[in-house]
Amino acid sequence: MDRLSEILRQIPKVEKVLTWTRGDSALLRVSRPRLVYAIREVLERLRRDLIDLKTERIPAQEELKALVIERALERQRPSLGEVINATGVVLHTNLGRAPLPELALAELSRLAGGYCALEYDPATGKRMDRLKALEELLMALTGAEAATVVNNNAAALFLLMTVLGQGGPVAISRGELVEIGGSFRLAEIIEAAGVTLKEVGSTNRTLLADYEKASQIEELALILKVHASNFRQLGYTSQTSLAELVPLAREKALPLVVDLGSGALIDLSELGISDELTVQKALALGADLVCFSCDKLLGGPQAGVIAGQSHLLKKIKAHPLMRTVRPGKLTLAALEMTLKLYQDQAEGYQQIPTYRMLHYSPEQLRQMALKLKKILADCPGLKVSLMEVSGQIGGGAAPEQPLASWAVALEAQDWPINALEEKLRKNDPPIVARIVKDRLLLDLRTIFSQQMVLIKEALNRALGQGPS
Repeated sequence: MDRLSEILRQIPKVEKVLTWTRGDSALLRVSRPRLVYAIREVLERLRRDLIDLKTERIPAQEELKALVIERALERQRPSLGEVINATGVVLHTNLGRAPLPELALAELSRLAGGYCALEYDPATGKRMDRLKALEELLMALTGAEAATVVNNNAAALFLLMTVLGQGGPVAISRGELVEIGGSFRLAEIIEAAGVTLKEVGSTNRTLLADYEKASQIEELALILKVHASNFRQLGYTSQTSLAELVPLAREKALPLVVDLGSGALIDLSELGISDELTVQKALALGADLVCFSCDKLLGGPQAGVIAGQSHLLKKIKAHPLMRTVRPGKLTLAALEMTLKLYQDQAEGYQQIPTYRMLHYSPEQLRQMALKLKKILADCPGLKVSLMEVSGQIGGGAAPEQPLASWAVALEAQDWPINALEEKLRKNDPPIVARIVKDRLLLDLRTIFSQQMVLIKEALNRALGQGPS
């Protein structure tokens, strides 16, 4: 213990280490408080390692300085750093879902550094509703009488249940009580809004008669139909369609609310995806209100939309909870620019990254894979080949519908494939790929052309260092 105490006393003071780093070009953009914090972290970690016998020595000055610089620069980097998505999952929830269109990015850049007319009308000099322009755009695109925008679709559903549920029973099929991302269960969100659930039917079969029976037993507040995200039931199954529920809702004077989840504004049947009900069709079939996400099939920023009948939206907009879930200026700006691309579908397909990726043909993807293979051809010790693969839409959309794609398959000489995957994952920026049959696959559907050179640079660095 005396020897350990002696070693611990030799750990340099913060101010001394600070003098070692003075004038280092790598730290020019690191503030003094951030640098001091990094030094304290490194010294505290060293102290713990000495006490836990993980090390028996204090690093030399240059070695300790290098550790401090590495930690300071690590803390300087944004936590939401860029990631290269090589998984082939277009709407990857863990990787931020939909990439924004260039038009939206330009608008964010223009507005973020200054002031904007968020709730101010320059023509009259008076205050105005921040959502007015977006609501008019949503009404034009969807055919809804009215619309509003909130933080995300979970907030939209919570708001709907709070305002329209009013504590009363909400009828929902047992087969639609899904769990959404982050282990949040739909039932828990609904019940948190202060309403009670009236589960109808069974897990695999819910008939119109089940809803009719529920409406006869007790006075319902509304009927809720939910898009079944992330799963499909097969075999002996049946769910009551929206079209079947409309006459019952009208007869009982019950609001019919549909949680569409993915928020498709364009028919995806040309991609072989026939069960993603568009917002426009849901409203045309008779849904009183629909809610949906904006960062999934819509291809915009994280937000949620409620659209439908004006007298119901009037109640929702007047509720105090509306202020707690309203989005800020950057979300509104990005969403407006994304929605404007839908005014010309041909242009939208080209400029909205989500739809551009979904509409790549197998031949386009093969040509992109050939290009990446050529770029990687001279990486030392790397075997590069092409492979037909299947990707996914992601974000809960059409989970059973594979997307035919092409990938570049990597094998490194004398390397375990897991070691190569880890090297790329820990690269800056991280490259997220998947392993299939002892090969690391880079699916071209979700790789942008400008990222191909970054992938080569990452592989050259990794191969030069060798497996760890």
